[in-house]
Amino acid sequence: MPTAQVAHVGFAAPSGTGKTTLISQLVPVLRARGLRLGYLKHAHHGFDLDTPGKDTYRLRAAGAASVLIASPERWAMLEEGGQPGPGAVPRFEALLSRFDAATTDLVLIEGWHGAAFPRIAVHRAASGREMRRLDDPDLIAIATDAPHQIPGNWPEDLPRLPLNEPECIADFILNHPLMTLHRQRAHQPQPVAAQTLHWAPAPTDVREQLVFYYRLLRRYGYNDAQSGNASVRDGEFFWVTPSGASGDELCPADLLSCPLHGDLPERASFDAALHRAVYQRQPEARGILHSHGAYSIAASCVGTEFAPVDFEGRHYFSRVPIVPIPQSFEAYCAQVPERVAAALNQSCVAMVATHGVYAWGQTLRAAYQWTCALEHSAKIQRLLSMTP
Repeated sequence: MPTAQVAHVGFAAPSGTGKTTLISQLVPVLRARGLRLGYLKHAHHGFDLDTPGKDTYRLRAAGAASVLIASPERWAMLEEGGQPGPGAVPRFEALLSRFDAATTDLVLIEGWHGAAFPRIAVHRAASGREMRRLDDPDLIAIATDAPHQIPGNWPEDLPRLPLNEPECIADFILNHPLMTLHRQRAHQPQPVAAQTLHWAPAPTDVREQLVFYYRLLRRYGYNDAQSGNASVRDGEFFWVTPSGASGDELCPADLLSCPLHGDLPERASFDAALHRAVYQRQPEARGILHSHGAYSIAASCVGTEFAPVDFEGRHYFSRVPIVPIPQSFEAYCAQVPERVAAALNQSCVAMVATHGVYAWGQTLRAAYQWTCALEHSAKIQRLLSMTP
């Protein structure tokens, strides 16, 4: 029995919405990226993969509880689950453990609403069906072909994915902040996929969460080895990255505790005063990320605001303020914190001219989402400007 749990993501929607259609479109896209895939489905009614009259069928009918069929192309194990009924359904975790992490990188799941694992909701306007489990804490996105028709009571922080663009959905899955990609380093006689995906829940301790998302900024190119900073509020204090923090090496013990009023620690990021000004003005803010995405910085060099040209960007931001930057470092420290705090009092994200992006959220996850979405919009605008 494999000991390492294979990475997994589910798809949730009423029957007839097109979950299986979406999964069948995702499979070749994910396979083309080198992933070895599994599929786990919960069937509400009985099923049989065997053929009446065949030897294996006769042996099962005679009382064999387990039958294994093997050929040069494939093999299958059929096990009887006892008497029909909800109590006879095997546990989700037990079934997931059947997938071997040595041969499977990602399991795509359909059904299993009672189990806890990351899910993408599927909304297809033509089906006329709506999901009812809007309070499902495991939802990480909604894939839809009609974002303007999504019911207003859907959680606002759920990313909207284009249902008919499996490449975009694959990007979202592979780059989601709650998943980690790493190189397969095991010594095996046969070639393995270049990248193996593992489900890694975000930590619950606020300091560990800060490190988690700060490292994501570095991993996906939003910061270089020494740029950017981050903070997370903890009651009447907030934790902030130290001056010169590196996303490659930062650990929770490196973070510095800062009061919402009073002197700041000497080693705190020089932006600690800016973070504090945001928390003082915006009581709903629980996390702040400062990033240096190349496209966002390029977009901040012109004008007093950034207007996304893509549909998603306009939906999220409409307009992003660009705060002017003084020439000297001393003037920056004296003027920019209050300027950025004022801008972020009106928007969840703001740019500082030539210097990067500040984003706040009620969670660090939300701040990370705004950061990623803005960089994506800035990249689209840049690519559009290069089109003849």
